[in-house]
Amino acid sequence: CVVEDKNSKVAWLNRSGIIFAGHDKWSLDPRVELEKRHSLEYSLRIQKVDVYDEGSYTCSVQTQHEPKTSQVYLIVQGKRRVE
Repeated sequence: CVVEDKNSKVAWLNRSGIIFAGHDKWSLDPRVELEKRHSLEYSLRIQKVDVYDEGSYTCSVQTQHEPKTSQVYLIVQGKRRVE
């Protein structure tokens, strides 16, 4: 997710709700983290991906002009883990 400038606010969401709002983590899942690749690029990282993580993820950027969103759909292939 790329922002225009340092004043832009980033949020990552999925079907369950808000994962990150800015640098604040709203998700209780310890596998999820926000990765800052460059000063204006933010990625969502999910460790030990499970089939339950499959679905749509949205990055919403609040700019001074208008909000912008981008979506990705995560497809997880493999066996379902039973605990």
